Order: sequence, then structure tokens, then C-alpha cells
Amino acid sequence: MPELGIASLSLGSSSVHSMERKMAAAAYAGFDSIEIFDQDWDAWRDAYASDLGLAPSKYDGDVVSIAAAKALGGLASSHKLRISCWQPLRQFEGWADPAKREASRQHAAGVLSLLPHLGTDLLLVCSTTALAPHSTADFATAVEDLAWLADQGARYNPPIRIMYEGLSFGTHRRRWQDVWAVVRAANRPNLGICLDSFNTLALEWADPYSPDGRRPSNGGLDVDTALDANMKELVASVPGDKIFFVQVADGQFMNGTLSPPIDPSVPRLLPWSRGHRLFPLEETRGGYLPVLKFCEAVVRTGYTGPWSLEVFNKSLASPRPETCLEHAERGYAGLWRTVDILKAGPTRAALL
Repeated sequence: MPELGIASLSLGSSSVHSMERKMAAAAYAGFDSIEIFDQDWDAWRDAYASDLGLAPSKYDGDVVSIAAAKALGGLASSHKLRISCWQPLRQFEGWADPAKREASRQHAAGVLSLLPHLGTDLLLVCSTTALAPHSTADFATAVEDLAWLADQGARYNPPIRIMYEGLSFGTHRRRWQDVWAVVRAANRPNLGICLDSFNTLALEWADPYSPDGRRPSNGGLDVDTALDANMKELVASVPGDKIFFVQVADGQFMNGTLSPPIDPSVPRLLPWSRGHRLFPLEETRGGYLPVLKFCEAVVRTGYTGPWSLEVFNKSLASPRPETCLEHAERGYAGLWRTVDILKAGPTRAALL
């Protein structure tokens, strides 16, 4: 049975729910691991300093933040949870301004220094959403940035692994092919990719603003045929051991209730991504993405790592104390059902 995990953000908003409550809920529901989301980390770090009467942390990697990381790692251990990764390192790659590029590297170095104290060796970097001309689409720049980060991670013992994920609303790199090309060109043993069912299916199959929730076509092919081809390409192109992590989420069928953003600076898929993800196979809540097809392809690559949930939804902002446990139990049920179905199919052997 693979390790089952959940992102801390998917248990409740950091503005109203503490890490103590989230960890307790994740453990009670049965999860093996938890991803530490950056906003949850910021809230934990600042509350840690305040509770002890310490001056606030000035930057990640300082004495206060290191102490807070050790305490958070201890909290996870007390609940028998493994911290699977820290995520996401935002707006890292592709800065056009040398000063901003250097500042992003300094921040990244500080975050890397936290990971051993948290008890994890994995950092997720998402593709930038910084707009041009502030960011550049230059391929060589992205390769150089990711190679630099991987080299910094390799200095640790054990080495920190870096995984690169394409956001469906990223500025320059959105698809798994885009980030895989960068990872392959950077050619570092501790650099791989993160695959996310929502981000992949939102680009290749879905359209939340269409009447049936699907893209009319993709490259001249009907959307199901195009997705089949995309998944076959994934299996043929990416070795399972270069997929460092898999995040699973479904998406809500909006049935005409969601309109595209009017502001041209807001990515088209962002409102759906941030407010209407669901846990996998939640059909009764409107889930309709072909999540199983995505997961089957991932297994066929030879991937043997964790399966984790990353769900953003407006429901996470509810201040009710039960919010964390309700989402934890929903998430665990959906992920368990997903893996159970996969185990019953042709990919069974890889999941035992």
C-alpha cells in the first residue's frame, strides 16, 4: 500500500485553523504524511515566536525559524505523521531583473535550511506566475535556475531533492512536458518533477466555463482521444523515478455558474483552481475530472512514491472547529477509494 498524504492547506485555511488542529485531524483520519504549505508555515513560525516572547523571524533560515521548524517536525512526529515536503517555493525561476533573481535565490537557500529540521528532504518549486516583462520565458534561464537550486540541495546530507511543477495558470510553463524539458536539460540526480492531476487535467481535458465542462477539442482531436495520447506520452517519456511526488485532486463541474475573470492579469483558470477543487472521485459534490485515467498513467511510469491530496476550495475558509476533520475524512475516503480502484485494475502489482 503506498503512503497516503494530504497538504496542510487542504485541511483548512491558515487564517483560521492552526497546525496543531490540522495535524491532529490528518492523523485521526488515517494519513501517513502531510505536506507543509508555505502559508501554514508562515503562520506557525510567527505564532511560535509570539508564544515564546521572541522577536519575529526576519527571514527563513534565521535562528527563530530554525527553532520553529524543529518544533513543527516534533509536532508531526508526535502524531506519527511524516512531513513529505515543503511547498511551494513560489516565483523562483525566470526573473528578468538580476536583483530579483538574487533575492529569490537567497530566499530559496533559507527555505532549504529548514527542511532537515522539519524532517523532510523534498522541496516543491512551482512554475512562476510573475508576468512578463518581470519574468522571462527563456528556457536556458529556467534550466540554470533549477540546476542552481538542485546543486544547493545536493550540499545537504542526505541531499535535498527538488521537484518542479507546472501550474495550470503559470505564465510560461504549465504542462508536464514543459517542466520535464527543464528537468531533463538541467540533468541533476536530485531534480525531478511533481505531477498534479488537477493541473494536468485542467489544461488537457477540462474547461470550467463551457456548458459541459470539457474542452471542445485539443489539437484537432476530441478531448478524450487527446488526453489518451497525452497520458501515453507521459508513460513513454518520464521514468517513474524522476517523478518525485504526485498530488491528486478532482474539480467541480460548474454548470454555467462560473464566469471567466474580467481582469486580464488574472489567469483564466485561477478562480476555478483556487475555489473549486474537490477530493478525488467526489462525484456527489460535482467532481467530474478523469482522475483515474491520470493516476493509471502515473502508475505505468513505474512511480512508487507517495500519493497526496492538494485541494483548494472556498469551504476551507470556514472557521468551524470541525472543518479540518471533515476535510481530512473526506480526503482520506477519496484517496483510499482511488488507490483501491487502481489496485483492482491492470496497475495492481505496482501498488501492492
